[in-house]
Order: sequence, then structure tokens, then C-alpha cells
Amino acid sequence: MRHTHAKARSIVLTAGLVVGLAAGTTSTAVAAPAQVACAATSAHVPSNAAGPSDCDPVGIPIDLGEPTDGATDTWQSTETNGVGYAIPADWTGREIVGDGGSGHEWESPEVAVSDEFGDLHWRILVQSPFVSQEMPDPKELNEVGFYASYIDIEGASEAVLVAAQTGHWADPSVETIDFQVYVQSASTGVVSRFMGELPAGAEGQFLLDNFVPTIEP
Repeated sequence: MRHTHAKARSIVLTAGLVVGLAAGTTSTAVAAPAQVACAATSAHVPSNAAGPSDCDPVGIPIDLGEPTDGATDTWQSTETNGVGYAIPADWTGREIVGDGGSGHEWESPEVAVSDEFGDLHWRILVQSPFVSQEMPDPKELNEVGFYASYIDIEGASEAVLVAAQTGHWADPSVETIDFQVYVQSASTGVVSRFMGELPAGAEGQFLLDNFVPTIEP
């Protein structure tokens, strides 16, 4: 059973997630086209969707649900630099280097958006260790227009989730659930970051609910 450190689990938008550009088996993740709501004020605030205290969050807040029993039984177990997690069985991954360090980017077979960047899939980017090696403070995120929350994850001394439903950065008409999860290992102190874009609605909610608790730092 997963619980939060506060009564309400508030989750918000993480716009402008990085995009992996394939280069053989290794790719470099670069910033998405800017859809700036406010000026960024913190290293842990999502790069294109944060700002001063009078900045309203963009997107529809989403509550993190309880995991579904047996939902991940057929998912593939994997790891990134010693951090274990599970990914849906039909997703494929590749090594990347992103703004938060090296790691893996995983993509669904389903195409989310097709544009000048090509076919963009639903994805999860895993970076461990995260380059800043410090956990974000949900209170600070809330003060700049976000509604972040602590969550409990097995093997973690601390974990923070930020997520919401909004328009895809490449095509605002396509609804997505954008999220980031920061996890600090209880045994090593290493901070890992998980982030991605999932389908809007029930499908994305299912993936988010069941992906998050599989993380085992």
C-alpha cells in the first residue's frame, strides 16, 4: 500500500520534457520547444512550466491512485545504474544522455504525436544518478505555482512526484499526463529522476499508478 506524507496528494504539470534524439543505440535528450508559462526559479522546477508565486499551474492536477494487484506481473524488470524498476512488456529502451545525466529512455509502441520531429511515442526517461544529487522540496515547488507531493516508495528514504494532464509539447491538441518522480535511495543516498509523457485519461493513469510503485532504488 502506498501512502503520502500529506492528506492530499497534489500532482501538477511538468511541461517541456526532454526529447531523446536517436543516434544509433545512444541518443542525446534535448529540451523540447518552449511553451513557457512563467520564468523558471528552481533547478528542480520543470524547466518550461514554473515561475514566481503568482504563476498559476498549467494543466489538470491528477491524483495518484493505488497500484492494481497483478498489473505489472507481465512487465519487464530492468535497471538503470543499479536502480530497479519495471516497464510494460512491449516498451523498448535505449541509452540516452539527458539534461539530468545519463540513463535510459523507454518508449511505447504507440505513437503519441507525428510532426517535424518524426514519430514521438509515449515515454519514460530514467536518469540515475541525477546530476544535481539533491531532492526537490514540494513546499518550494508549491510556492512557485506547483502542487508537488511526497510519496512512499519501497527502498527510498524520500520520493517526490509532480504530474498533471496537459497538452503535448509538440502538439497541444494531444492530451498527455506529464510526470516527474525524484527518488533518493535509502541505502546509497543516490538521487534518481524518472520523467515522461503518458496518454491522457484512464490509460495514462493506469501506467502512472502502476509504474511508480515498481521503483526499487
